[in-house]
Amino acid sequence: MDKTLWEKALAFSFDNPNDEYGFSTRLALENHWTLYFTQSAILEYKKFLFLAATNNEMVSPSEIVDIVWHQHLIFTNSYSDFCSLFGKRIEHIPSTHNKSEFEKFQIAKERTTTLYELNFGAQPAEVWNYNNEFDSLQLEKSKFDVKKLRKNFFKYTLIASIPVYLIIYSLLIKIQNPYFIIGYLLLYVAVFLVLKYYVRNKFSSLYAELESNAIVKNLTAFELVYFRDNSLDAVIHGVMNKLIERNKVKILGNNRLELIDESLGYNPYENCVIEVMKEFDPMPYKQLCWNVRQKPIFEQLQKATYRIKDRIIASKPFTNVMIVAMISLGTLLTIGLSRLFSGFWRDKPIVFLVIALVPLVFITLYYLNQLLNLIFTDIIPSSTKEKVLSRGESQRDWEWDYFLYGTAVLSTAFIPLINYASPSSLSSGDYFSFSSSDSSSSCGSSCGSSGSSCGSSCGSSCGSSCGGCGGD
Repeated sequence: MDKTLWEKALAFSFDNPNDEYGFSTRLALENHWTLYFTQSAILEYKKFLFLAATNNEMVSPSEIVDIVWHQHLIFTNSYSDFCSLFGKRIEHIPSTHNKSEFEKFQIAKERTTTLYELNFGAQPAEVWNYNNEFDSLQLEKSKFDVKKLRKNFFKYTLIASIPVYLIIYSLLIKIQNPYFIIGYLLLYVAVFLVLKYYVRNKFSSLYAELESNAIVKNLTAFELVYFRDNSLDAVIHGVMNKLIERNKVKILGNNRLELIDESLGYNPYENCVIEVMKEFDPMPYKQLCWNVRQKPIFEQLQKATYRIKDRIIASKPFTNVMIVAMISLGTLLTIGLSRLFSGFWRDKPIVFLVIALVPLVFITLYYLNQLLNLIFTDIIPSSTKEKVLSRGESQRDWEWDYFLYGTAVLSTAFIPLINYASPSSLSSGDYFSFSSSDSSSSCGSSCGSSGSSCGSSCGSSCGSSCGGCGGD
């Protein structure tokens, strides 16, 4: 292995510090990747091109590496400079899907694995073994759509109440009030408490199976803040507070903020806010939050975390827990509704039963909404907190402190602006849904602000059809 050449390749940066929509941000945003996985994919791409440059036979990328390669080809100046570092142009050779080529490309893939292991050790599975990095979570997809089940929960409960009413009618008319209402409320509380224990236990077990995965294990502090608060504004509050602490931003009257130091630093989130504030006169914090939310680096964070949510929520283990919760609470509600029907049919007083049932319905619906986010707003952050705290203060920066302590670390002068700023347009129960096609890079995307010419065209999306590259 040419260690000197590899060190040069490793040190090569695909990003300019001041780019708002540079290579890494664009790659992460277009594919809805986390920051860790984006950097991991770029590293593996560098390793792949190093193997291509230092061997005379064809090597072949993985699906993930090929996405990075396609992106880099669009940044033509950067790609040319990277190839110049190796001393030769590395050409992209797409497959034509001809059967005669299959064996050639299969041999190239096997050769790539062998060369990689000789030079770098074992290949990271999430980059090399899967077309979609979240397949590495090994979560079986459920055949049920839990979000649709939750949306139609009350409708299904009302429908189920009819057969339940017919089945237990003879029993219902034997139990007199107030014994039924008292017993029913006690039963609901008991089932609810048992269900809460069951759900938390199951979700904790599910996370325990996922936390060793490299993507989950390497979530950033801001990605975890977004999980916990389910709001992009919560991330912006942390960034803005740090700028105020560093005397780069000053709080004015009327909930306005003024940029007093335009110098950029190492933190891309802070730099993004500074660049936004440069474009405007002192503005209300509410308006500033809205402008910042539209920027690629914050949009990327939102989309990456939503994609993780969607994958876990769509899994069989998660859906099974939700179904148990919906069946348990739905059964309780059908009993109450059946009693209501029987009382109405027999012309009995039902006022107290209605008073008891209405809040139970709302509590049930609210709780089911909370369950959709419980693993993300509570279990993952709580478990991560314990690990972060065990590292000690010397191992943490301000982002991790903000994740750990939340609003407790915010300046008292800044708190009123947070209360003034409108909440994110997303409620605590909302999240985006991305199809599998969203996670693939599009060759036809425009160059945006890449600052390079788009003279080369991908021609077609490689996907699994990308053969690789030749040697010389």
